[in-house]
Amino acid sequence: MSKKATCLCLTGWGQRFDSLEFVFKESNFDPFFVSSIDYSGFSDVEKFFTDIKSQNLNPEIVIGWSLGGQLAIRLVEKKILNPKLLILIAPPFQMVKSEKIAAAMSQKTFSEFRANLIKAANQAMRQFSILISMNDQNAREIAHTLDVNDKNLFNLINWFDELKRFSCFDLDFSQIPRTLLFQGVGDMIIHPSQADYFKERIKNFRLEVFKNCGHAPHLSDIEKTRKIILEEISKL
Repeated sequence: MSKKATCLCLTGWGQRFDSLEFVFKESNFDPFFVSSIDYSGFSDVEKFFTDIKSQNLNPEIVIGWSLGGQLAIRLVEKKILNPKLLILIAPPFQMVKSEKIAAAMSQKTFSEFRANLIKAANQAMRQFSILISMNDQNAREIAHTLDVNDKNLFNLINWFDELKRFSCFDLDFSQIPRTLLFQGVGDMIIHPSQADYFKERIKNFRLEVFKNCGHAPHLSDIEKTRKIILEEISKL
């Protein structure tokens, strides 16, 4: 690890693009250089991949939450990014249920939420915030601190559809680096058992499961999250 480590963040669907940076805003992470990728401005995933590839980024750490975690894995698998440590927070292995995976969102639930997003975006995003914080010991605080972004509805829907289209069953995990995955036991968006699919496929893997926690472990217990991340960084 270099003296001034570089970290790249990809936040969750519908969140302010730099909302993960606070994780590293603590003295133990100095002198880290932390930046974020705003994928929400792209109309499709291939344009996003092409743009990131053209930037020749070389972060030592990549962290992604939910959809951002899935995109982080895809960027690494495509060799667009080559970090020493990959940090995933409640990533979907596969968002929508199929014959391959039962512990996932039903097609009906996905379609209903998508329809609500088109009809009343503000209301749908409020509902989404509640789902993120549900079953968490700090649910009220998390729901209030989430910084949802529904400004670009067209792209928001496209990225929501990308969650349905893509499955990590299609990935080659053989070159994935040391990986740390955080998962909440009470996650109402990504079934906690999906973490096991990553565990079975990634050689150098650490799973941290938070009790009394929903879809946002880093917001549920930031001090514990930072402590665990620092432990992994010390091994690099």
